[in-house]
Amino acid sequence: MRAALLTVLLCLGALGMLPTRLAALWLVVPAVVATGLLLTWRYGRGGLVFPAVLAVAAVAARALLGEGTFPLWIAGWIPLAAVTGAWMGLHEEGGGPGAGDRAWMLVPLLILAAALPLIPGFAVKLAGLEATWASQQAQMLREMADAPAWWKEGMKQQMAAPLAERRQFLLTWMPILMFFWMAMLVAAGRSFAVRLATVLRWPPVSRATFAAYRLPDGALVPLLAGLALAVLAGSAWAATAWVLLVVASLGYILQGVAVVGALLVARGVPPVFAALTLLFVMVVSLLWVLPAIAVVGLSDVWLDHRRLEPSPEGEA
Repeated sequence: MRAALLTVLLCLGALGMLPTRLAALWLVVPAVVATGLLLTWRYGRGGLVFPAVLAVAAVAARALLGEGTFPLWIAGWIPLAAVTGAWMGLHEEGGGPGAGDRAWMLVPLLILAAALPLIPGFAVKLAGLEATWASQQAQMLREMADAPAWWKEGMKQQMAAPLAERRQFLLTWMPILMFFWMAMLVAAGRSFAVRLATVLRWPPVSRATFAAYRLPDGALVPLLAGLALAVLAGSAWAATAWVLLVVASLGYILQGVAVVGALLVARGVPPVFAALTLLFVMVVSLLWVLPAIAVVGLSDVWLDHRRLEPSPEGEA
């Protein structure tokens, strides 16, 4: 039932993006993630042939159809999503990857998202999107004459912003939104793999608990790379720096939430009330508390607040 509902939602998402070429990703990305996961789980490293074949097929399709028909910023998501699924499948034995490890396995998609602002075809596409956006804003302003004054004033300020500023906004935030969209599709693909494993009568695919969410030490690399680009590189790298900083910071915010939630539960607070308390604090603080939570998550890399790492031999 859940698989059928998920399929319907993905189909609706694809229909909502027609006639753009992005519509196919709603269905293709979950399919290649599930296939890559199951193949490497069943055949080990031999299953890595699947994402390799997809990468070759993407290169061949771009050569035959041309950059305009099959641009790199669209073609790259498919083989990299397959890599993520295959990576997950390789770690299914021995209890499966933890929640933080599964989040780290999205790093191939993060690399592509960070590279998007540097791909010339992507900037050209966003220029067309900006023109469409401006036209739609003007039409909304004409049709909603009875809208509140504050809303109309905000729309006018957006429309009056310089063209370069509007395009830079899209160039910065569109790759971030696309990464989170791909992360959602990867999660959908993993859900399909769970269902297919049940149909094939395989052992159940592992399930990770958020309470033990902990990013591996390698997750510091995107954060430090984003900081380095923001401080040392020129304005051409600003959008790439923001992608790395925002995504890496969100990863550590989630880790901070898991740490605080685990500490509350350890002190006798029921898990439901701990979750509601965290949600209430974030809503009341209008999300200003998120930097503090990110610091808690980042400090967990060294302090291991929940004692998830095995103690050294002989230590009490």
